[in-house]
Amino acid sequence: MTLSCTSPTLFLLALLPAVAQGFLQPQTYKPPTVVTTRSPLPQRTSCFMSPSDEDSDDESIDPNSLGDWRAFRMNLANTDINSGESSSTSSIDGIDLEDESKDSSTVGVSASTSSTASRPKSVSAQNEELLNSQSAKLAEEYLNGVWAHESSIPEVGGLVCRLPLEAEIYRGDPDSAIYKKLHSFLDSDDYDRTEDSIPTSLSSSASTGGAASASVTTSTNSGTVSRSVDDLASGDDSDFSFSPLAAKTVFWYRGAEKLLKRELVNIMSNADANGKIDADDLGEESLELLQLYVDHQNTWQEVGLIIEKDEKTGSSKTLTINRPMAFKLTESLGRLVLLGASLVEKGGAINIQESDGIETQNVVKFLSAFENECGVYVGGPDDMDKPAIMIHGIDDLPGAVEISPGTGIYRGGLVAAMDGVMSGKYKPLDFRFFIGHTSYVGGELDDAVSLGKYQPVACSRPLVLKQCIQLPKPLWHEVLEFCGGELKEISKLELTKRDDLS
Repeated sequence: MTLSCTSPTLFLLALLPAVAQGFLQPQTYKPPTVVTTRSPLPQRTSCFMSPSDEDSDDESIDPNSLGDWRAFRMNLANTDINSGESSSTSSIDGIDLEDESKDSSTVGVSASTSSTASRPKSVSAQNEELLNSQSAKLAEEYLNGVWAHESSIPEVGGLVCRLPLEAEIYRGDPDSAIYKKLHSFLDSDDYDRTEDSIPTSLSSSASTGGAASASVTTSTNSGTVSRSVDDLASGDDSDFSFSPLAAKTVFWYRGAEKLLKRELVNIMSNADANGKIDADDLGEESLELLQLYVDHQNTWQEVGLIIEKDEKTGSSKTLTINRPMAFKLTESLGRLVLLGASLVEKGGAINIQESDGIETQNVVKFLSAFENECGVYVGGPDDMDKPAIMIHGIDDLPGAVEISPGTGIYRGGLVAAMDGVMSGKYKPLDFRFFIGHTSYVGGELDDAVSLGKYQPVACSRPLVLKQCIQLPKPLWHEVLEFCGGELKEISKLELTKRDDLS
């Protein structure tokens, strides 16, 4: 379904599932046939200099001399601080650096006076077991030091995680109508009364993916917060129940959820007898909300790996690493991955662009190496007719190039990869193949971050290199929970909408 604010008619049925299910993920996902259109972002003054304005001093910095500063920051964040310094120096990225072995009375004081939270060392034993079955070497690296923390800017080798629509409007453009409406709503007396105004058929429940079917309240300095029973009962989450950070996150998240439902109910009230809505009857605010909603559905819980970024021009390229397409190859898919293709309406067949017999020989070799096991993903909507991009963590693979110094993440070297798999030196799942990517120009990715659409995350390479093959805990949740703090609380709130995970 494609919904455009410029189309003459909007359909009621496109909105009803969103309200009833509390902005869940799209129920069907067919990467090869879905055309994703990114909605234009509000215009902002670019922070990128033109070539004539560039500072020549920047060119004197050797990136290789900096090392992997992401790991340095994570090591700093994990360092036990016992020097008696003030609390302002004992946290980084909003995460508590104090020793986790404090006695319970100290923890209780900290929980009532600080909004920080400790980063977890493990978030899913089942994910760890699955990774060990796929790659013992990568699993060992994961268990001995996996980490992730939020970053202020997107960086090559780091991730960008799509935030929920609730978080996007809460963090978004202060000049937008929906942002102003949400923050006004959070400060008003309507917050606790809005749920009653929603029709019973649309009321939130655990089964529909909205707020919980039953709730309790938590009193904070921000007001009374409705707490989900599912939230309180899920796992070892005592900090979720009592920390000020968790209470604040629940407060604005539930407020945004209520406001979104109310606004969509108002939009549906404009439908005619046939369930259709004329776009001309909708105001600018309603159209803005619909545009945000459609873009959110198209990019729901994306985790993107940044493989290119030009600081001067603001151009960037990302690969969506959690949209699997296939884990075995057919001949046609093998050709698509290896050679690329132009999709042509010719009897429903795919017209493969081959210049001579060499390509055919390479396809045979590629299938011999990867036919029975191959991680193929939809990397993004751009250049899907081009050969796939191969990502891996093998530093001495001939033809491979590290995407950024110190990351340990490499692209390329396909010929050597095929030879290595066929000889038994490597396993097929040591490599990940991405068809298409997402391109950003003129600082679009940075704008998307500043508007609350994406959260940049620096992380260790096992989170990037591991295969997303039926993960018990989805990668998006895994990354956010490793980050800790508010992102961890957002992940938990999103999990209350899922009835497809055990």
